[in-house]
Amino acid sequence: MDFKKRLLHYAYALEASSRYKSYKNSVYEVLEDNGSLKKRYFDFFMIFLVLTTILILILEIKNTLPPVVYMYENVAVLIFIVEWLARFWVSSNAHLKVIELHEKFEHDNKEVTFGVLFKEALKSKLDFVISPMSIIDLLAILPSYRPLRVLRFFLLFRLFKVFRYTQSVNFLLKVFVEKKFEFLTLFMFFGFMVFFASTVIYIFEGDGSNDKINGFLDAVYWAVITITTVGFGDITPQTNEGRFVTMFLIIGGISLISFMTSIITTSMTAKLEEAKSYQIINEASKLKSFILICGYGKMGEVLAHELHRAKERVVIIDVNETQIELAKKNGFLALKADGSDIDILKELKCETKIKYAVALTNDDALNLSIILSLKSLNPDITIFSRVNEKDAKDKLEIAGAKEVIFPYTAAAKAAVEYFKQPVSFSAIDNILLERYDPVIDEVDIGQDSKAKNRLLNKIGIKKHNLKVLGVIRGDLGELIFNPKQDSFVLQEGDILIVIGDSADIALFKLDLFKG
Repeated sequence: MDFKKRLLHYAYALEASSRYKSYKNSVYEVLEDNGSLKKRYFDFFMIFLVLTTILILILEIKNTLPPVVYMYENVAVLIFIVEWLARFWVSSNAHLKVIELHEKFEHDNKEVTFGVLFKEALKSKLDFVISPMSIIDLLAILPSYRPLRVLRFFLLFRLFKVFRYTQSVNFLLKVFVEKKFEFLTLFMFFGFMVFFASTVIYIFEGDGSNDKINGFLDAVYWAVITITTVGFGDITPQTNEGRFVTMFLIIGGISLISFMTSIITTSMTAKLEEAKSYQIINEASKLKSFILICGYGKMGEVLAHELHRAKERVVIIDVNETQIELAKKNGFLALKADGSDIDILKELKCETKIKYAVALTNDDALNLSIILSLKSLNPDITIFSRVNEKDAKDKLEIAGAKEVIFPYTAAAKAAVEYFKQPVSFSAIDNILLERYDPVIDEVDIGQDSKAKNRLLNKIGIKKHNLKVLGVIRGDLGELIFNPKQDSFVLQEGDILIVIGDSADIALFKLDLFKG
């Protein structure tokens, strides 16, 4: 077996392994899931390790520490290394990149080389390695190696690791990142003022008329403490020219500091509002399940109140600041956001934690967008929607609304009864329909496929609990719907359309590749 086949076999095997996915999801939850309690405990533990190891590195400069302290530091550094490797692992799904690229080439009837596949997998991991926080993590490990004590300076990077575990600090640091153009401009202006003032004072007083300025560095020092309005008084101008420059330098320094303070204050005010929203998202993501209400008007207020009485957990989204403040005042988790924003819905983990969703805005187009966004995350989410114009009812139902609610209080209370007794309402559906979580996927019949020139019923479809919807054949993409499995022969270039569990489909593809 060549390297390409080994790589593809490994990729398909990982995708088919539920145990691998379970382990990776567990590690991801600890390292990256901000809504997980495990991550909170892990962050506290890592902050403790960071601070204690920095203390050790500082104390040993002028003290001889017992061997047990160095043993503790080595264990801590080992944990840092394991943490970095774990973050490297969960940073991306390299095997999926390989599978997607391989199937794309198969679909286009092209041959993909091992080098191209390996490069795709390597690229997804390299993005993590060169990220700023990854570099900080690596530099933070260096001071622990005794032969490299010359790199003691890098112990400061270990302190920067704390930023990874403190979300509030990260929010404030984003201020400097988002305003980097303004700060860069101010820094350049500051540098120009310092250089200009240093040069002028050195020309007029560096010739011996001021015994405190013996070099250009003294002039730079004077300019910095003057422009920042610190003014220690250890260096003062002795000539009229020097005093004249000092006056303008102080005025310029006050203006510069005022401008910088204004930028920081404005940015931090906006960022604090974002931090409050993040806090709401964080609290909502910790819930095991909740009912999402998009729109907190009169109908939403009544519905939320009734659900609260029924001891249901409710999360409210609305774009109106007044409505959000009212919802918070009434004791609900409320977030000022667009309910159709997929990024917000993902952060709330709506695809797994929503019991039901209700779109109650007074805009049918927005309600439709909310339904489509939720359904894109999880097609099985049960969604109720308000309709304001009767002509929009069919559109909302086609989009995926289970029930369309007219804006009356009685309708909201009826919906509560459904929430309280979902089993009774869905009993008939469960009897008539088989309930499972299917996905539809394409299986390309390539040159090396086991299924080529074989009957449909001989390639393991029944073994993997899959259903065949059809086969796409030919350059024109002719769809052969529900072909007879005991007589239909697959050809090279066919695209088999199957429906079933994602893990079963992955195993099916792995079996075909083995052949």
